[in-house]
Amino acid sequence: MQNAGLISMGGYLPAKEVPSSRVEGLVRYLEEQTLLPVEYIEQIKKSGRLPGTIETNYDGWESKPWFEAWLKNLPEKKRENPFQGSKERRRVPADPRSIRESIIPHPMLPSDAETLAGGMALFHAGIPREEIDLVMVHSQVRDLSLPANASLVQHKLKLTNAGAYAVDTCCSSFVTMMELACSLVRSGVKQNVLIISSILDSMINDKSDYYSVNTGDAAVAGIVSKVEDGFGYLGSYSFSEGSRHDGVIFQRRAPHLLRTTASSPGYEQEFVTFYNPVATREIGFNAQKDMEKVVSRLLQKTGKTLNDINLFVTHQPVAWASNAWREAIGIPKERFYESFAKYGNIATASAPVNLLEALENGMAEPGDIVLIASSGAGENYIGLLERVSGKLVERIKL
Repeated sequence: MQNAGLISMGGYLPAKEVPSSRVEGLVRYLEEQTLLPVEYIEQIKKSGRLPGTIETNYDGWESKPWFEAWLKNLPEKKRENPFQGSKERRRVPADPRSIRESIIPHPMLPSDAETLAGGMALFHAGIPREEIDLVMVHSQVRDLSLPANASLVQHKLKLTNAGAYAVDTCCSSFVTMMELACSLVRSGVKQNVLIISSILDSMINDKSDYYSVNTGDAAVAGIVSKVEDGFGYLGSYSFSEGSRHDGVIFQRRAPHLLRTTASSPGYEQEFVTFYNPVATREIGFNAQKDMEKVVSRLLQKTGKTLNDINLFVTHQPVAWASNAWREAIGIPKERFYESFAKYGNIATASAPVNLLEALENGMAEPGDIVLIASSGAGENYIGLLERVSGKLVERIKL
């Protein structure tokens, strides 16, 4: 059985600067090798940054005429610290076609965010697109309820030899796709698998909800392929608690803070909603215990110890969560990376974005063991150990 692991990554974080040495090549790749709308590519060419903006607490809430009403509408215990540790988050631009053709433009399509992240991973890898034989996509928010985005992203990336799967374990989906992709490559069923996760929170964010300050937009991609002997995937473990299934849901409803007239639109849409208070309390109460469980069983399964782990990255649903998980596991701060202050909760993109940025910051070298673990809606937990390939580090440091 051959070794398999990540050999390339690409992260679409709105307004993030592209290294000057990569701008021209990335722009050319996106123009020639993808069906990404030209307006997004032009923004990269002109600004040297990925399309989108940085939203501060002032931009999104404090500067609004309804801010005082929002404060009064918060749960009492939230009013003294309404932003809960959040400082800023990323927002995608408006979809160019909807600007031209709609009286109410909508944010960038999730499939375009996924195409941009996937295109960046392919550009960094230098692999001909004909050699990608599978695309896995998790869209926390889809273009359409049905079908899923996977085949559309495969089309927009012009991956004519690739099949496409949609995979969903909520916020843990990227780690789940790593497990699946590594298994397929290790067994020889597939050779090069592109995995992509996205969250376009701008489409489902009810700014009048107390939790809305925590969440932002992002997409991230990785390519799983054959790696050096002894490197890549070392093992994984997962479990689920389906009794919590209705704790956090997408619910079609009006914004919490809304005054209408008889002739006003309903303004109903799908918003993130903490639906079942019993389930949500159970999720929070068991958060540390559940993460400790998945990691301890992963270590038992692989024969590794905490001392073997050089870097830990995870999900970041709220400001305190990722460090609480780190403490429960017993990983020191110097072997841990999180980005909540910059990005907030970026859901399915959280753990892989933290891995990507930790590698960009030189926090792991070839041969180091990374623990990447995540919860998904409080009902799915997965942990995976990966020995970092030299191929991945080399492409990130280019």
